[in-house]
Amino acid sequence: YSRLVAKPKRETLWLEQAASAQPQDIWARMREGFALQGEIDVNPRIERQRLWFVSNPLHIDKVSERGALYMHYIVERLEERGMPLELALLPVIESAYNPLAYSRAHAVGLWQFIPSTGRDYNLHQTQWYDGRRDITASTQAAIEYLSKL
Repeated sequence: YSRLVAKPKRETLWLEQAASAQPQDIWARMREGFALQGEIDVNPRIERQRLWFVSNPLHIDKVSERGALYMHYIVERLEERGMPLELALLPVIESAYNPLAYSRAHAVGLWQFIPSTGRDYNLHQTQWYDGRRDITASTQAAIEYLSKL
């Protein structure tokens, strides 16, 4: 029986293991890698959203807890590409770090790819699998997309 059951390779590293193997304060690590500087235009819509986040610390706590499973992985991928680490916070806005998030526009996953953009970035979508919900595939696609902006 043991020969019939596939055993994971020793090199296999699950996202949970990667997160626990990293320094615990991912927020400090991200702050050190913040690179987006400059003037911020005052926009009433953005200001309303900023005030909402400031006024809802329990939401931030919940999203931070949910995101802890993925942030180390995302930060590492951004560091590998030399990209600003603030980008690891986009899923806070897009999906509240919920990989099952689904919008009225049919955007799906942490990064909220719509079907056509997902296909443009090789996120396969079938009846049984949607790459937009795959943390590693969608993060790779998101970083590729963001690097072109």
